[in-house]
Amino acid sequence: MPRPRARGGTLAPLLALALYAGACARGGGTDAVVLEHHGKWESGYGSKFYNVVGRLRNTSDHPLRWVKLRVEALDAHGTPVASTDTYNESAEILAVPDLKPEEVLASGKVKALPAGAEERFRASFLDEETPPFTDYRVTVNETPASG
Repeated sequence: MPRPRARGGTLAPLLALALYAGACARGGGTDAVVLEHHGKWESGYGSKFYNVVGRLRNTSDHPLRWVKLRVEALDAHGTPVASTDTYNESAEILAVPDLKPEEVLASGKVKALPAGAEERFRASFLDEETPPFTDYRVTVNETPASG
């Protein structure tokens, strides 16, 4: 399978603007932006997986409870063939399937992301569970205010 790579060039700023406008129209996560991301195939624990890592910033003037992102694996036509939701590093525990998010939040285990703060995120696709893909995209989906 070809190695997915982030697209760049002169269309990148227009694409970023379109994604931001789309998030605003959906009422999505407009209080945070993805600053950078990259992905690569890795192996570990007997599995092969595509790992996406990046950094984001809280662009609002208030703390955020979390930043929820969606990472989509795209085929050659730009159509999503798989997706996964992930959170900023301090809120990763919210993605654990066996835990109840409301209980985790009530326990205080998720610290708010201060205004202007930057944090990492990560997401993975297991090779044996993911159809072939040539690229991926990262979008911010939720940015609820803390408080």
